[in-house]
Amino acid sequence: MYNLGVNKRFFLTISFSFFVVTTFFSCVSTASSIDTQIPSESTEMTKTEANFESITLTFTGDIMAHTNVTRMTDFSKIYEDIKDITLNDDLTFANMETPVIDSQNYESWPTFNVKNAYVMAAVDAGINVFTLANNHTNDQGLEGINATRDFFDSLKDKDVYSCGLKKKENDDFTYQLIEKNGFKILFMGVTEIYNSTRFIEWFDTTDRSETSRKSFIERVTQMRKDHPCDIFVLAFHCNEPEYVIPVTERRKKYYHSLLDAGVDVIWANHPHVMQEYEVVKSLKNPQQSKLILYSVGNLISGQRFKRNYEEPEAMREYTGESFLVQLTYKKSGNLVFAEKPEFTILTNHTEGPAGLYDTFIRKLDEDFIKTLPEMEQVYYRRRLELCNQITGKTIWN
Repeated sequence: MYNLGVNKRFFLTISFSFFVVTTFFSCVSTASSIDTQIPSESTEMTKTEANFESITLTFTGDIMAHTNVTRMTDFSKIYEDIKDITLNDDLTFANMETPVIDSQNYESWPTFNVKNAYVMAAVDAGINVFTLANNHTNDQGLEGINATRDFFDSLKDKDVYSCGLKKKENDDFTYQLIEKNGFKILFMGVTEIYNSTRFIEWFDTTDRSETSRKSFIERVTQMRKDHPCDIFVLAFHCNEPEYVIPVTERRKKYYHSLLDAGVDVIWANHPHVMQEYEVVKSLKNPQQSKLILYSVGNLISGQRFKRNYEEPEAMREYTGESFLVQLTYKKSGNLVFAEKPEFTILTNHTEGPAGLYDTFIRKLDEDFIKTLPEMEQVYYRRRLELCNQITGKTIWN
């Protein structure tokens, strides 16, 4: 595992600055072969000088709807500290983990609901690609599913993309084929967990049985064939325990099979804490690389509404942090280059009097920590140290 350090931004260590991938490729990875020999640098292709088209993708975490967030009077303040990133990329991805019914009141756990203004604050901050399939999708029944889908459909003229909700029950999986900066990005979002079986025919679901997973792998393979693209991004809301950092080997094996099926980036959610991540590279073609984000945590939530100064290592404290991950792709002709992933640690910071505090996303770095009272500095430095222990690795197959 690689230690990422405590800089404002830090890079995932990989063996060269750019890796080349063909426009239509499928990485030949298998979980059983991850200990194979790493090729020497002499086998790697050197970067050629050319005029490139480029696109930068940013992956964030869960947008939750807890009371200490939704009662805020100005939602734009939530995202103020990350706008320099999310307004200066091309596509920013987030998991909208709540229905959106503007005619109803805000609701917190266990059955969420938000109004349009809550979503628009995220959109105005630069978040423009949403997965809507998760375990809270049917919190408000069919009315919530239809209202949420219709609202996001109304944002298409703002170049906001979403998937996960169907127009008819038992329709095929939804998807978006996003064309931007000369790139074609295939985007799907599915969930294998739901809090209720009500109306699950109206959103994109699979399950964790071996039969279902085999069927889904076949469907993903066909999606890649039917929709030729430069980059295939799969948002996956996993049926795994919440608030657990280790990733099971069974889950890793499944995700590697999805890479084999044609996915380039697996961006997973649900644990509500940060988990490890993997850059998966091919021994057969060292220029081919893919990325698995097993869980990037909560972008904004109220799960850590009160800091535990005495025990910052407590598992609940991890619900207050997340990764923000950026990938920049460059294309020349039929070649697609991807720069190494760039990671920023974020924290949900509460401010204000007890019972009336607001919650904001902050970059968890020394610049932020130094602005705080001494007790909070001690807490957040320990949190940063713990977050830096959740690291990634490069796997050769």
